[in-house]
Amino acid sequence: YSDRCRRCGAQLHLLDDLPPAADVNQFFRGAINESFVVVPNSDPDEFVVGRRDGAAPGGGAGADGGTNVPCLDEVARVEKIIALASGQTEQDHPVCGDCLRAVVAEVQRQVDEAQADHSEYQKMQQSLEDVLKAFGEEDAERLEAEIAEMEDEERRLLEQLRAFDREEAEIHEELERHRRQEEALQREEEELRVSLAEQQLDLDEGEEERVATEAAIRYARAELNRLQRTNVLNDMFRISADGQFGTINSFRMGRLPDQPVPWEEINAAWGQACLLLDALAKKCGVPMGQYRLLPRGSYSAIQVGGEVLNLYNTDGGLKSFFTNRHFDLAMTAFLGCLKEVTKFLQRDPSMRLPFKIESDKVGGFSVRVLFNPPERWTKALKFMLTDLKWIIAFVESRDHGDAGAEAEAAR
Repeated sequence: YSDRCRRCGAQLHLLDDLPPAADVNQFFRGAINESFVVVPNSDPDEFVVGRRDGAAPGGGAGADGGTNVPCLDEVARVEKIIALASGQTEQDHPVCGDCLRAVVAEVQRQVDEAQADHSEYQKMQQSLEDVLKAFGEEDAERLEAEIAEMEDEERRLLEQLRAFDREEAEIHEELERHRRQEEALQREEEELRVSLAEQQLDLDEGEEERVATEAAIRYARAELNRLQRTNVLNDMFRISADGQFGTINSFRMGRLPDQPVPWEEINAAWGQACLLLDALAKKCGVPMGQYRLLPRGSYSAIQVGGEVLNLYNTDGGLKSFFTNRHFDLAMTAFLGCLKEVTKFLQRDPSMRLPFKIESDKVGGFSVRVLFNPPERWTKALKFMLTDLKWIIAFVESRDHGDAGAEAEAAR
């Protein structure tokens, strides 16, 4: 327990004035002022609990009159007294005398106020009883009738109020419905405005597209007329001669001892020749039979039956014999494909080639590399390119003749 006042914090000297054998619980049924006395302690270092008979708690005192220390049971007794005292009042204990007198004065003030209120209530009760005594039966009946009438009026007003509430709720619902309709109309108006803008935009875009289409048609007709007067294949595949070499799109085809053309250039030339022959066959609708051209640039090939032969070669060292052999087979197959295209075009008696194609030879020179002098191989490739150039000229002249006949028929 604490030995300080709960209100002001002053150091206290606690004196247990109950008999040792007294029952604390039974004793506290009386007034708490009879239980113990709490006074300020001038010396904070002293803590003495003494009984009314002057005996020191714990049974002993020092020879020099020193401080007696309470035992555990007596400390527990004091704590219980403090707890019981605190439970009987609103003020926590222990408190000093000054604070206790202040609490008692406050309680007395509250008691005086309560007594004054009680007297006032008694006067009002007496006055009310006098008024009730002055009332007769007629006055009571009249008052009851007025009360009943006022209750009826209250019910009528309440019913009217409920009717007004319902009407107000209906008006609010109607206003909410009109608000939603207004919002829906605004959304619809906005959607119509957007739709009108989109329609106008589509109309403008359609008009612009129509004008652009008409311009594109005029341009396409002009381009068609220009292309009809243009030798397309001849422009795409420029075949010419560079000394002893035949060239296609400036790529030389063949090799000479004093002019070892790189295989990369020769392979590129064969790729261009393969693409040209494939374009001619498709343009004229030639049935290729067992041949199928595979134009792939510098790595083009030709398929004969189920075998694919590469139309390109490299400096292979010890492997050159085998690579040259396959290269020879590919060039021979290419020559055979060229011969089929020529036969198809020779249904027109005016179709003639400057160099005749027989087996693996063009104009009497073989296109094989193995066991063939470079000069003869180079000349055979030059003759082959010359035949291709003649075929281009024939196909273009035939197309121009067909276009002219169609124009005359249209007129």
